[in-house]
Amino acid sequence: MSGSTVYYVAQSLDGFIADRDDALDWLLAFGFDDFQQQYDEFLAGVGAVVMGAGTYRWLAAQGEPWAYTGTPCWVLSSGELPRIDGADDAEITVLADARTAVADARAAAAGRDVWLVGGGSTAASLADAGLLDRLHLTVMPVTLGAGTRVLPHTLASIRWHLESAQPIGSAGAVELRYRARSS
Repeated sequence: MSGSTVYYVAQSLDGFIADRDDALDWLLAFGFDDFQQQYDEFLAGVGAVVMGAGTYRWLAAQGEPWAYTGTPCWVLSSGELPRIDGADDAEITVLADARTAVADARAAAAGRDVWLVGGGSTAASLADAGLLDRLHLTVMPVTLGAGTRVLPHTLASIRWHLESAQPIGSAGAVELRYRARSS
């Protein structure tokens, strides 16, 4: 299914995307050789990116070059944001309104997917607004006990339909793909 807004993220077994210090060391310890093929296949279907200001600021603090060159990006923020090396200002749009950002990103994606990068809070707000179509969760075989939740939405419940479940590599990770149920 193309043209969807997709939250593609890795999480711990107990549902966290970052540890209690907002760090990803637990995830980076797994390496990426086993996951590269799935990532490349996913990325090939992405036409635009949406992220929250917290994720953008976290990326800026890492000191790494911009990873989304050539892909238009919308950052949900009402304030100033730091510059990231390699980021083309023409490819980054800062908007406070999530509905407008997602609509603009979908138009720019031209039938390809919009990747919601990072933050559980941003993903949750899009899910609450009915703007999140699919989840691609890579569940890693580790528990963190506390940290940033994968999808801390405020609605009482959101139902999802499982599209696929696939083990990845030898580390014991599993990729789960869901789509939002219409009712």
